[in-house]
Amino acid sequence: MNPQPMKAGNDRGPVTGALLYLLAGPLVWAGHLFLVYATQAALCAFRITGAFAVEPLLIPVSIAVLTVLAAAALVLALWRPKAIAHLVRAGRFLDGENGEFMISVMQLLAGLSLAGVIWAGATALLLDPCPQLR
Repeated sequence: MNPQPMKAGNDRGPVTGALLYLLAGPLVWAGHLFLVYATQAALCAFRITGAFAVEPLLIPVSIAVLTVLAAAALVLALWRPKAIAHLVRAGRFLDGENGEFMISVMQLLAGLSLAGVIWAGATALLLDPCPQLR
């Protein structure tokens, strides 16, 4: 059993790009959750302890801005999936028989992540921004 030598032009590129492409939605969602809750906790801690004078309106505004940016990134991924693939150097993985499947999986995960981003942003905006820290 001799393995076939790889010919020039057969290499699709690093698999990392394909994984980043498929997981673009969940990665944006995870980044959004981290940034929203880290920012909220830090600003609330500064405000409660009196370390810095934090305007109470700054917390919901920062959450709204982060939510809009994350939602815009996910809408872009849903709207232009091939551009996102080229951005993360996974465009060659879309060629061939699995291309449509990869686009569908990425769009499904991005759509679910968009719902999660909107849900997390809405709850962070609707609930008390600074509950008592424990």
